[in-house]
Amino acid sequence: MKHLLLLPLALAGLPDAAAQSAPPAARYPRLSKMLDSLAYVDQWPMQRIMKQEPDSAGRDLVQVEQANYARHQPVLERIVRQYGYPGFRQVGPKSANNFWLLVQHADAHPAFQRRVLKLMRAEVKRKNADPIDYAYLTDCVAINAGQPEEYGTQVEYPGPGLGQATPKSLRDPAHVNQRRAAIGMEPLEEYLARMTSMHLEMNTPKPPRH
Repeated sequence: MKHLLLLPLALAGLPDAAAQSAPPAARYPRLSKMLDSLAYVDQWPMQRIMKQEPDSAGRDLVQVEQANYARHQPVLERIVRQYGYPGFRQVGPKSANNFWLLVQHADAHPAFQRRVLKLMRAEVKRKNADPIDYAYLTDCVAINAGQPEEYGTQVEYPGPGLGQATPKSLRDPAHVNQRRAAIGMEPLEEYLARMTSMHLEMNTPKPPRH
């Protein structure tokens, strides 16, 4: 969901100005590397599922995914106890996003998600966390509590057929795009179209390889 801006290699040799504009180094580089490693493991099963590629060991990839979530949970709780919310200044933007992603998948631990959401709210105000990540976690916590979403990020796919993406629930739908625009999100209609496209690609059977 994040788009990285890749600078041309020709700019790599520029000295002072480029160096001065570079983001500061992460305060906790070892934690940053840990979060990146956890996120890689977290995403691996879903990437294979989306490509309709079976596990080489014959495992059920959904079960692998759930086992990864469970194994990561005590690590995430320990990180929060030790560091609080690991935001941009602590671990850098990429690793901060990876921490959010891991928490987003902790649906089996709603109290933990609520705790992180509260911590994240303060960091968004300090510009130390991504407001769009915060929006996704806000909706996740709401759905897990039986409450309507604010931003429409959590979707389901009612039929016919494979279905179309639609928010699971939504507070004040008439103003959802105003709420989304206020934090830099695309209109809900564009998001739902993108989610539907991904859903169809992931679930439409592909011809067997020869």
